[in-house]
Amino acid sequence: MRKIIICFCILLTTLSLKAQTISGISIDGGNIPILVYIGGNQMCLPSTSCFIANLRPDYYTVEVYATRRIRPGERVWKGERLYTERIYFNGNGVKYIQVGGTGGHRPGRPDQGGHCPEYGQYDRVMSSQLFDTFFNKMKNEPFSSDRLKMLEAALVNTDFTCGQCLRLVKLYSFDDDKMKIMKLMYPRIVDREAFFTVIDVLTFSSNKDEMNEFVKNYSICR
Repeated sequence: MRKIIICFCILLTTLSLKAQTISGISIDGGNIPILVYIGGNQMCLPSTSCFIANLRPDYYTVEVYATRRIRPGERVWKGERLYTERIYFNGNGVKYIQVGGTGGHRPGRPDQGGHCPEYGQYDRVMSSQLFDTFFNKMKNEPFSSDRLKMLEAALVNTDFTCGQCLRLVKLYSFDDDKMKIMKLMYPRIVDREAFFTVIDVLTFSSNKDEMNEFVKNYSICR
């Protein structure tokens, strides 16, 4: 009888584990061996994919580098940065990030080395003509919540310059609203070295200090 009870308990435990939902962030490098860092910490050895489980709901800075498979005793080689984003994971389900093939490889980003070419070379930056149209739509949108949704949709596949960010920030009168836009757009700014020009429009020095601290903590140029 005791054996039957033990077997039954093991069966229940097994079924319970199977029923649990797997959650985490999954990064796929396609055919490219990759290294994955979250918050500056290496999360896996060179592999074409990496899964990070048991993450709490929070914002995470995810960096993915090209690498190569290592031999015993060889040091891990960290090559070109293929992907870098600050993302929010809600703690449920699986968030997929594709960097191989036609995925998130973003060439020409200014944070991929010491040289920062002119931002006109970044093929994901919104063109001046398109930005004028986008700016007018934002300006004519009467509801702040709808403005925010419009901007969030644009940020999915588009980068911006500090000059463009500055124009959008100036649509708002209060520092709190301006800072919300700055923090939202900063990960997509291609000329971050000029972001101080955006911060400078804030009215209060305490808010400028907060934004400077945000930039410093977010910075991924190590």
